[in-house]
Amino acid sequence: MELKTRLREIKEKPANVSLLNNLDALLEEMLQNIGTTDSELRDKLIYSTFFQLIIGNHLNKPQLLRMIEVCLDDQHLFYKIGEKNTDSVFTRSFSSLVIDLILEKDMELNFLEKHIAKEAYKKTILYLQKEEDTRGFVDGKGWAHSIAHGADLLTSTIKHHSFELSNTKECLDTLAHCVLKDSVFIDDEDERLIFAIEALIQKGLKEDQLNAWVGSFSLFLEDHYDNNGFSLDYFKYKSNIMNFLKSLYFRLSYLNNEQSSLQVIEENLQKMHKRVYTN
Repeated sequence: MELKTRLREIKEKPANVSLLNNLDALLEEMLQNIGTTDSELRDKLIYSTFFQLIIGNHLNKPQLLRMIEVCLDDQHLFYKIGEKNTDSVFTRSFSSLVIDLILEKDMELNFLEKHIAKEAYKKTILYLQKEEDTRGFVDGKGWAHSIAHGADLLTSTIKHHSFELSNTKECLDTLAHCVLKDSVFIDDEDERLIFAIEALIQKGLKEDQLNAWVGSFSLFLEDHYDNNGFSLDYFKYKSNIMNFLKSLYFRLSYLNNEQSSLQVIEENLQKMHKRVYTN
């Protein structure tokens, strides 16, 4: 029976999950096809089944450990890393989602050894720094959404009990690197990145550190303008930065804290706005 048919049956009759035979073989086949360009199989069947199996507590510890080990390897999270506009992005992006699910489950059950959780964090940082294919929706193939999925994973690594506050700067630097990727985000990537900021605040991110980080975007734009003028890249960066800061502003206001950060964001947005319209 082909993979699609089996997964459709699981989706249609979720009560039968506990009766599955050869679950290990099914998991391996799902992992092998995690980056298929068939959007129904990849997104609606493979990922949704992973979600159902992991969140529904249908997998044992060895199975979960096997899955996170595979998804973190060079043939999954780092499969052909650095490529742009190729199908390899689907493998990387959807591997990150499965790692995210496992980390979320570990926050509940605490089955991962500390070194595995730390490896997941380090590889998440490296992945977001190296990912170059920033497409959101790909015609005919569905969602790639690598930055959004990677941001979800980073958020889970920050929320995880193994996270160390000393890694805060590295996280902020990586988030800034994502905002400054060589493309204009149009699929709510900024919103997903902001959840990582929120997680850092919950872990103890100081307001002055957040304010300095926000201010660094204006400095980056000023430096880029001084060296290149109003280049196409300048406007790409400006668009991403302004959209990100606007989203961050409203998210912080919803949380009803970090009041000085709201003022800093306002000041930086005004500065960037004046740069464009007074030159």
